[in-house]
Amino acid sequence: MTKFGVSQSVRRKEDVRLLKGEGRFIDDIAPPDALHASFLLSPVAHANILTVETGAALDVDGVHAVCTAESLAAAGVTHRMMVDLLPDDESPVPDPARPILARNKVRFVGEPVALVVADTLSAARDAAEAIIVDYEELSPHLELAAGGEALHREAPDNVSFDWRAGDPEGVAAAFASADKTVTLTIADNRIIVAAMEPRGCLASWNRGRLRFAWNG
Repeated sequence: MTKFGVSQSVRRKEDVRLLKGEGRFIDDIAPPDALHASFLLSPVAHANILTVETGAALDVDGVHAVCTAESLAAAGVTHRMMVDLLPDDESPVPDPARPILARNKVRFVGEPVALVVADTLSAARDAAEAIIVDYEELSPHLELAAGGEALHREAPDNVSFDWRAGDPEGVAAAFASADKTVTLTIADNRIIVAAMEPRGCLASWNRGRLRFAWNG
């Protein structure tokens, strides 16, 4: 097996720097006059968004802007999920809209609903807490199996696609001719990178060009 293969250790080089407090994060490179952003996150798992009142947030000292899905869409800021897999029968893959801020509906606890930009982080957080959202709660989908309350109308059974690879006929024939077969169901947890800080970014204008740095 070549170096950096599966289950091989990698020598860590960053520990001394981090233990000495010499790591560099977004706050370490932000200029003194940088604006700060804070998101208002959904406290419920599944709900229709009836109204979003931002007037009180705009009145907080130091606030420059309060953004919602509607204001971002009006400004031409859009985003859509990219899908690069096709189901086994090559039927169209459900492609539900996934805006940067929840629009009309929230689908998980912590989904961003509004964004506040202010002079300081504390002002942005205070303004975010002043936003009033009226939710019409819906039944959450808690099961791993298909069906239940649909989170996206484009995927009524809460299934994005059924993807398979290999030789299904050959596998079926092998099992049919086997002396003994065993059935086993395995539930695996999701494995993700655990960064030392959330994915932050820093944007600034420099000679008419946008400089964008992020820690993802």
